[in-house]
Amino acid sequence: MTRPKVVLYVGASVDGRITMAPNSTMFDAYKQPELYAMLFSWEEWEAFRKEVFALHQPDMYLEGSNMLIAEDQEPTELPRFEGNAEELYRDYLPEDIMNRPGRTSWTAVVDGRGRFRNGYTADCDDPATYMVHLTTETAPPEYLAFLKSRNIPYLIEGKERVDLPAMLAKLKTKLGVNTIATSSGGKLSGALIRSGLLDEINILLSPLVIGGYEIPSLFDSPEPRWPDLLPSKLRLVSVKTLPGDKIWLRYEVI
Repeated sequence: MTRPKVVLYVGASVDGRITMAPNSTMFDAYKQPELYAMLFSWEEWEAFRKEVFALHQPDMYLEGSNMLIAEDQEPTELPRFEGNAEELYRDYLPEDIMNRPGRTSWTAVVDGRGRFRNGYTADCDDPATYMVHLTTETAPPEYLAFLKSRNIPYLIEGKERVDLPAMLAKLKTKLGVNTIATSSGGKLSGALIRSGLLDEINILLSPLVIGGYEIPSLFDSPEPRWPDLLPSKLRLVSVKTLPGDKIWLRYEVI
């Protein structure tokens, strides 16, 4: 393939909900642990994640910015950039990070609008990885300048939205990424599968019905449209019954 393999792993209720409220981020589980434990415990999630990683040995973990900063949350204000912005709109891959001793993987965020601005580099949680932002030609210059000032790599593809096919091809050619694991929210998962970029789906299915009209689901994407936009077909790879009446469903996208 001219792009990395992409493997989704995600927890969901029987009705396909992946969180407990609209406009949630991954940090809400820490704010309401008793509520989110109804889906799965931290130990159950970690065991699931480790098995998926053992199967695929990913060299990149991918998230969407909506999992890190809520849509209605104002991004951190940055100083106005006063210099020549043209030089900012080129891929930034500092050699000291590319050749960093002990780094064996990447942690990436798809952030076309440049909203995730806390300077997180990922190596503080895992010395074997480092952060890279995947953004666009219309990202604010102050955001790109901030990343450069923190020595955080970024890649640019697309205008208003990240061009996912082009970006994944670049991840392979420029970063040498072979396999991506993602536990992204419904918007990025939906964009990946609608673009034909998702290769495997792993769902930790919890015996729970969450309901709701606006709570995110596994794949939030445009409705099917004959004959141009059809449902994605899957092939069942395996089913594993887990304690607590949970099920691990593993599908190949065909």
